[in-house]
Amino acid sequence: MMKRVFLIAVLACMAMGAAYAQVNEDERTAYNRAIETGTVEAWQSFLADYPSGHYVEQARKLRDAAIVNRYCNEKVTLESLTSYIDTVRAFEPRVKLFYSNLVNNPTHSYRIEHLDVGFNGCTGRVNETVVMADGSKRNNVFYFNSQGLLTQSVIQGSKGVKTMVDYSYSYDNLHGYSLKQSKSKAKTVNYAPMFDASDRRVTIKGDNGSRQDYTFNENGQLTKLVITQDKGDKRTLLYKDGYIIREEVGGRAFRYHYDMDSATGKKFLIAIKELNGNDVVHERTFDYDIDTHGRYTRVAVALDGKPQMTITRSYSD
Repeated sequence: MMKRVFLIAVLACMAMGAAYAQVNEDERTAYNRAIETGTVEAWQSFLADYPSGHYVEQARKLRDAAIVNRYCNEKVTLESLTSYIDTVRAFEPRVKLFYSNLVNNPTHSYRIEHLDVGFNGCTGRVNETVVMADGSKRNNVFYFNSQGLLTQSVIQGSKGVKTMVDYSYSYDNLHGYSLKQSKSKAKTVNYAPMFDASDRRVTIKGDNGSRQDYTFNENGQLTKLVITQDKGDKRTLLYKDGYIIREEVGGRAFRYHYDMDSATGKKFLIAIKELNGNDVVHERTFDYDIDTHGRYTRVAVALDGKPQMTITRSYSD
């Protein structure tokens, strides 16, 4: 009787061992297939099938490497990068860093009449018309590459003179894109980036004496930007959750106010209040028309309740 029980136990163990060996062989085959394919989707599928398998740690590392290869490269588009950052909860930190270095380039906005006009999210050609309160008109044109970086601007000044500036960028696989040069008929400025130990771009220096200095919090979010002009004038911008909340320039301070657009899930600037201590001395307000991509097509600007300008834009992606 004892021999029979022992034999049954041995056979059962052999059966279990065979099943275990079969599971390992299936996992090994799937793992090798994922290596051959090498895509993000292949590794995500493998991890879904074997969430606690023998190769899970290696598979996670290779999946993350595939994600970095997909999004951290010279040909990546701003659209695909933004989609990844906006939709993935546990994103690969290297992609977030690459994205941050990209969109914090200074050419994502320009200033007109002390107003920052943002460009983050634009690609292709942007035609812009600015109509001042006195009826005078300015026509501007901007060109962006697929990474959302400004490559050329043609801006008409208050006296009708148009200034064309061309922009070029440096690139490396570790840090991504950074402004390299701005060139117009009047001058050429060469820029050099500086990075911290975490590969965040913390400074952009121009050979004309200008510079931009960035400060980040422990989560890698931009909290402060100090812009120094070639003549030494400084402008300090304080950020929260990616939005400017305060500006300090020339001994004056400004507080920024936003409203959430329910259709796009984005915040839009609705007011800038100039402060004297805690008192508001001037207020500039903004009224928008927004397209389906979350870009404004018209913004009416008023200063202390009086119309100041209206900016309209059309986009050619």
